[in-house]
Order: sequence, then structure tokens, then C-alpha cells
Amino acid sequence: MKPTSSLIVRQESIMKPRISILALFLLVAMGAASRNAQAANLTVNCDKKETISKALQLLAKTDPQGPNKITVSGACDDNLVIQSMDRLTLITQNGASITDASGGSLAVVDIEDSHSVTVQGFTINGVVQCGTASVCYLTGNTIQAGGVGVGGGSRAFLESNVIQDGGGSTVSDGSQMFSSNDVFQGNGGAGIALGSGVYFEASNSSFLNNGVGILASASNLLLHGGTISGSIGNGMTLRGGSIVVFRDGATITGNGGNGVHLEDASFAGFQSATVTGNLSGLDVDCAPQFTITHFVARTGGITNCVEPVSNSKAVE
Repeated sequence: MKPTSSLIVRQESIMKPRISILALFLLVAMGAASRNAQAANLTVNCDKKETISKALQLLAKTDPQGPNKITVSGACDDNLVIQSMDRLTLITQNGASITDASGGSLAVVDIEDSHSVTVQGFTINGVVQCGTASVCYLTGNTIQAGGVGVGGGSRAFLESNVIQDGGGSTVSDGSQMFSSNDVFQGNGGAGIALGSGVYFEASNSSFLNNGVGILASASNLLLHGGTISGSIGNGMTLRGGSIVVFRDGATITGNGGNGVHLEDASFAGFQSATVTGNLSGLDVDCAPQFTITHFVARTGGITNCVEPVSNSKAVE
């Protein structure tokens, strides 16, 4: 028996939605594959008048979510704005440099509202800014005549950088910085200045020959090892209820002021640190008001800090 025309129509009406769903699925899959295919690996040679900014503009239009990589060579005069981009790597070939082209009015590298942005291996003459809730990775760079600024609730992860000969680096607005094997040296202000609500953690990083090694106001710090030395003023200044804990043998010595100076209800816990040979006459200085230290005797230095004797009995 042959199917009637009405049955054929019903079968076609049933098949069309199925075909439409399949077509939609294929379009979504093709779109995802297309986005993945757009992930780029670009090269920029600044010695041939190519610019990093143009490469960034191209990626911002085509695939800002990445992953993308720009490999750079040559001496670049540029001010980079990385805005609302994710999974981006800027890396050098044979040690490229980026120099401020704005006369000091702009950051050399400005990362805003972006996540997992890596800048690796450059000599950067000017400021690197990580802002607007960004996540930034700075690895193996020499950043000079400027510094690193982290703000707007951002997080910055620094590894094996040299940050030198500028005004110093800053962390503000509740942001976080994690530093490992970095050198902050020769900066006229603080090697690093930490603002209210900031968290700073350093592992084996050095703060050498700065105006002040570390300046903290209402901040939380954790230092694993490392050295603070040669500051014109204090090695570390803690203000406004700042809290620092020293672990793993941090060394603070040879600073022009105190090794560690506490004021305004700040706290320093010296689980493992050597604080000696600072030139003010006090290695650990407890200034008014209500400053607190813990294990200050372990530092081996000269101090005016007085720790109360515990009356609690050991639990047997």
C-alpha cells in the first residue's frame, strides 16, 4: 500500500525539526572549531617598523579570548593597551625591548580587565600596569625607569624579574602580588609600596639599595627568605595596622634606618629571620602606638620591642 500524500506531509513535518536541530548543532560545533582555529601565533619585528600595538588590535578584533601568542624581536617604541583579553602571551625572541613612546604620560604595558596575560623576557623602559581585576604574569623581565603597578583588585604573579632605577612599585585597592626570585633595586622611593587591604607574598626576592625596602600601610605580608639591604631609610616600614610574618630565614641588614620599623598597631612575627647590622642603632623598632612583635629575640638584633611573657602552662 502506498503512503498517502497526507502521511508524506506529516513525515516531512516531523523530519524538518530534526534536521533543524542537527543543523543547529553542526553550526555550534563549527563555530567553536572556528574560534579555536582563530587562536593565533603572531610575530612582530620592531626593527622592521612592525608594532605590537597593531598585533594586539588584530587579536582584539578576531579572538580576544585566545589562547594567543605574540613573539617579539627588536627595539620597540610603543605603549601597549591590553583591554578585555584573555590567555595572551607576549614573549621575546633574542631579548626584545619596549620603550615608552608617550614621554612618561602612559604606561608602557597597560593590562586592564584581562586574565592570564603573560609578559616574558622583555626589557621594559617604563611602567607596567595590571588593573581592573586582571590576572597578570610577569616572568624574566627587566623593568627599569618605571616600576610595576597593581590595582583595581588585580592579582600579579612575578617570577625572576629585575625591577630597577625607577620610582618603585605599588600594590593598591585590595590587590595581590606574589613575587618569587625577583630583585627590586635602586628605586628612589620604596622598592615596593603596599596600600590598604593589599596582600603581598615574596619567596626569595631581594630589595636592594632602595629609598625604603618595603613600605606597608594597612597591608598583609608574608616573606619567605629573601634579603632587604642597602636602603637609604628603613628596610621595612609598617604602618596602620599592617601585619608581616617572616619565614625561612629572611635577612634584613645594612639599611640606613631601622631594619624593621613598626607603628600604629602593626604586628611583626619573626618565625625565622635575621635582623642585624642596621645603622640607626635599632634593628627592630617598636614606635607608638600599640605595636606588637612575636619571637623578636630570634632576630639576633637590637630592639626596643617588649613582648609579654606568657603565663599559660604547657599542656602535658
